[in-house]
Amino acid sequence: MLNFLKGLLLEEASESIDLSEGEEILHVTGRHWIALVNRLILPLICLLLFAGTAIYRGFGGGFIVAETGEKVGFDPINWILIGVEMLLLLLWTSLWVRTTGKKKPKKEDLRTRNILVGIGAVIALVIYFRYNGGRLFYIDPVMFVGQSFDMVNIGLMVLTVISLLSVLFTTYDWMNDELILTNKRIVYDNDEVLIPRLIERRMQEQIYIEDVQDVLASTKTYSQHWLGYGVVVIKSARIGGQITFTEAANPREMQKKIMDLVNSVRKQRTAEEFDRMIETRVYDAKGEKRVFRKDIKTSHGAKMFGWLFHENPEINEDNGTITWHSHWIFMLRALIGPALLLFGSLLVIAIGTRLFQPAPVLLAVVLASLVIAVTAWSAWEIEDHRNDMYILSPTNVIDIEKKPFGPEDRRQASLGAITNIAFETTFVSNLLGYGNVVLETAGSGGKFNFHHVPRPRDVVQKINDYQVAFKRGEKEKNLNDTLALLKHYHAAQQRHSELSMPPGQVG
Repeated sequence: MLNFLKGLLLEEASESIDLSEGEEILHVTGRHWIALVNRLILPLICLLLFAGTAIYRGFGGGFIVAETGEKVGFDPINWILIGVEMLLLLLWTSLWVRTTGKKKPKKEDLRTRNILVGIGAVIALVIYFRYNGGRLFYIDPVMFVGQSFDMVNIGLMVLTVISLLSVLFTTYDWMNDELILTNKRIVYDNDEVLIPRLIERRMQEQIYIEDVQDVLASTKTYSQHWLGYGVVVIKSARIGGQITFTEAANPREMQKKIMDLVNSVRKQRTAEEFDRMIETRVYDAKGEKRVFRKDIKTSHGAKMFGWLFHENPEINEDNGTITWHSHWIFMLRALIGPALLLFGSLLVIAIGTRLFQPAPVLLAVVLASLVIAVTAWSAWEIEDHRNDMYILSPTNVIDIEKKPFGPEDRRQASLGAITNIAFETTFVSNLLGYGNVVLETAGSGGKFNFHHVPRPRDVVQKINDYQVAFKRGEKEKNLNDTLALLKHYHAAQQRHSELSMPPGQVG
């Protein structure tokens, strides 16, 4: 069973994230089974209650039946209820003795005494009712004929199906929350499921292995320690970067795997990379030119409106710049106003023409004015949509909000300043294929929000790729600066003839 669940977790993780070139999943942990049990308590209670009641009524069961034709007297159940009544009386008496004589008894004690009195009164009523032949539950197919498919039972069956679907969806949702470790990053994938594969709300957070500062795994209670679940907290070296995964199965195992990988990456610098940098910087060998490939899906909007929409995103293969706009559906939404103006005005003109029969010249002027107004408004909305751009370059992210022929709000941050990348989708946006991408940056840069971009997961993946390449470039730049200093030092040694001198002698 455990191997089956691990296989499902791994399969779901593979579908949840897009792996870059050379990236592979190393370990996946999900929510512990105790989390599923906690979430299923209410749906299972409802399922058993509704299904049990429907079955009970289907067999001719009734509730609170007074006329059963026979007296019960003091049967075992009534004696049990009498025992419960005596226990409640004992508890009430002890509270009464404890509070008697106090000038101002505690409100909690008075409230408890009143509750005990109420419960005792209800039980006394039940004993009296059963003593005289009444039944709280009574099965008689003759008395309760035709209940199997009456409106009450049909309603109970519907509620049973809803409860069963809730159990299935809760189980599916539990399986879709996972903490994923790859050889490049840690991803927290959090899904909220309404209809599996169709209506889901997905959020992802991630931290690169190079940015991991510390990993904490804690089991704060005895039950967590004995059952083997707890909290995993991944802290980033950057400001604001932290992932918290609660109710994690085997948190210490995930902690060990992450830290082993982090320590390995910190030590890793292959001889080929050093050789390449030395060849290009010291011996002036020609370096490899970076090639930008058009490897991201683009959308053109609905086919019937293809002439209206640009390719989204727009990709410049020469310099690697990628520009996203909001999903095409938001341009159509912006054009609803001009469309309503057009059709509403045409309706008014048609009615006015019938009633007043204006001159053709006046009618032509009105129609021309209407066309000009609708065209101008539509052009304004289209240009406003196209002027809002989210740009990714090999070194920066840029957020531009610009009004047609008007002011521009432009924000820019270095890829090195990004501390966390996440995307958010709602039930509706997941259906339509768009979402929001949120970039958190260090310092005073704040958050960058890419609103309503198509395929938000692809956007996150592309930003990840660019950020990885940027960080590698920064490290190589630092090493290249060191190599350049050594090269100049070597040239200075040659100028001063130090290389040919005996050790310890300075010219």
